[in-house]
Amino acid sequence: MPKASFISIRYKLVLLMMLVSIIVVSISSLLLYKNEVDIIESAAIESGKTQAAMIGFSVKSAIIFDDSLSATSTLSLFEKNEQVEYAVVTLSTGETFAEYIKGNIIASKTSPVTPLLEESVSLGTTSLDITTVISDHNETIGFLYIRTSLDKLHLQRQYYRKMLIYVLVISFLVAGILSLAAQRIITQPLNVMVRYVRELSGTKDYSKRLHLKQRDELGTLASGFNHMLNVVEERENALKTQRSNLQNIVNERTKQLYQKAHFDSLTGLPNRYLLNDRLEHAILTARRTNNGLGILFLDLDRFKVINDSLGHDVGDQLLKAAALRLQEIGRDSDTIARLGGDEFIYLVEGIEKPDDAGRVAQKIIDSFSEPFVLNDNILHVSTSIGISFYPDDGIESGDLLKNADLSMYHAKAQGAGNYSFYRSDMNKAIHQRLAIENELRNAIANNEFHLLYQPIISVETKKVEKVEALLRWDNPILGRVSPATFIPIVEEIGMINQIGKWVINEAFRQQNAWGDKRLKIAINVSTNQLLDVDLVNYVKGVAQKHQINLSDIEFEITEEVFLEQSAVTIARLKDLRELGVKIAIDDFGTGYSSLSYLKELPIDTLKLDGMFVMDVTENKSSQGIVASTVILAHSLNMKIVAECVESAEQLQYLGTKNCDYAQGFHIHKPLLADDVIELV
Repeated sequence: MPKASFISIRYKLVLLMMLVSIIVVSISSLLLYKNEVDIIESAAIESGKTQAAMIGFSVKSAIIFDDSLSATSTLSLFEKNEQVEYAVVTLSTGETFAEYIKGNIIASKTSPVTPLLEESVSLGTTSLDITTVISDHNETIGFLYIRTSLDKLHLQRQYYRKMLIYVLVISFLVAGILSLAAQRIITQPLNVMVRYVRELSGTKDYSKRLHLKQRDELGTLASGFNHMLNVVEERENALKTQRSNLQNIVNERTKQLYQKAHFDSLTGLPNRYLLNDRLEHAILTARRTNNGLGILFLDLDRFKVINDSLGHDVGDQLLKAAALRLQEIGRDSDTIARLGGDEFIYLVEGIEKPDDAGRVAQKIIDSFSEPFVLNDNILHVSTSIGISFYPDDGIESGDLLKNADLSMYHAKAQGAGNYSFYRSDMNKAIHQRLAIENELRNAIANNEFHLLYQPIISVETKKVEKVEALLRWDNPILGRVSPATFIPIVEEIGMINQIGKWVINEAFRQQNAWGDKRLKIAINVSTNQLLDVDLVNYVKGVAQKHQINLSDIEFEITEEVFLEQSAVTIARLKDLRELGVKIAIDDFGTGYSSLSYLKELPIDTLKLDGMFVMDVTENKSSQGIVASTVILAHSLNMKIVAECVESAEQLQYLGTKNCDYAQGFHIHKPLLADDVIELV
């Protein structure tokens, strides 16, 4: 006999079909036989239980009336049922009440089984034993036990077993004959499919199709196989497209993650992480080529005021516009990065000396001289730039950035729109600045501030009409610190509102202390103070506390209000005017004035900056500015004050141009409160 692995598909199909047929017929026949046996057994059990229930009901009265003869008579009815071999009625105590024994049992000396005193059904190999409870009003009064012979059931089982064997034999014969005939129908198209599958597995060409003329299941199988090939071919194409799309998505996500990790989300400039990487690379390149490189640390001047007054949206627009302007200046080899806030880094590579970086810084400052047009806002914003140079100011990236930052603060101290090179003594300056910052935080609590008052006279009468309150600071460690030094730091560290309120309270207190000789007082108020929602209520409360008339108070604001004009600042100025406070524009002519703003804002006085007064007797341009400003102020029903009057000639000239007030060292230096009152 050939090995199984070399048996042809023809014989395999025959064997398979016969095996399947044998298994199916055998299982079906066995299940049918089992079902039939279960049916007759169930029928026998149900018949016995029904019979027991009927007999039990019949003997219940006999037990109740203790009539064993009647019960015995009832049991004798089993003589008509040849299958019942034994029956007994027992009381609940276990005592036999009535009994029936089929004659042939005694003859064969078969002893009946002692019945269980509980309800039960037991199907044995030779008999069916049924015990049923006899009860009256839910009280058990006895039991009925019946044993039934299973001879009839055994005969039926033997009959079904014979029929099962006949069916199996006939089925095996028919299955063999039909398998031999059927395999020929199946083998031929299968051989065709096998040859095609072998060819397909070798060529991997899914474009070919299987052609069978059969219209039966094999034809359907061939059609399904062809459909599967269509799906496989479509999936192959789809997978190729999907792989390409997934690769594109991965590339895009990688690009986005790189962009997020290395670039600023607002401006699109490199962030601190990418800057450090490029700076390290630039240092290595400069070291290898013996070239220098410059680090320009930029900080936008007065950005906080713009951000607070015009809102963060305008601030963000300004940062993006500033970044774009820096990119327009930069070379392809330069790196422009945003560190955060309003701080930018301009990295200049391939330069030989610090002056090269200085020229780039000046180019940036010149570029920022053009105003930024942001929707409805025209903003004049300058930048302060600190410069460090490799290798003179450091050979490590951290040192270069730190030193550029230090020099930027030095540039800011020189005024807006300046740049400064790093010097080693700047470390001392920055430590001094930090010392000032630390001491400022406790200056109010330690009572270190005081006010001086500079008289303002009428140009016509030469009498003192009012005074300007000037803040001074004497620190036990630092000594007397100039306002030009500590006021910018106060604004930067966010203490301007706190110290500004102290100035207002102290000035109001002093005016009340002067009594009947009280003078009008001008108080400097910063733009940040005007943004304080509590300012108006605070002024009103302090005025009531010190019992002063707010019409004797004048708040001086800088021209930043023109630049940073907003609905909040205008509303705040109008609220102060309604309280009686006068409003003056300080240092008029040095900022970014607008005649339309002068018309719209509630202003009472213009204070002409001293730069136009100091040479007014010699400079024709200054004379023209002074004369035109006086005419402008009077045409708008405003008073005008000339600042920094240093000579009698200047004061005389101002009188010829109808200037209203003047102040300066020629008139009086700032005085203590007790000295001022003596001038009245």
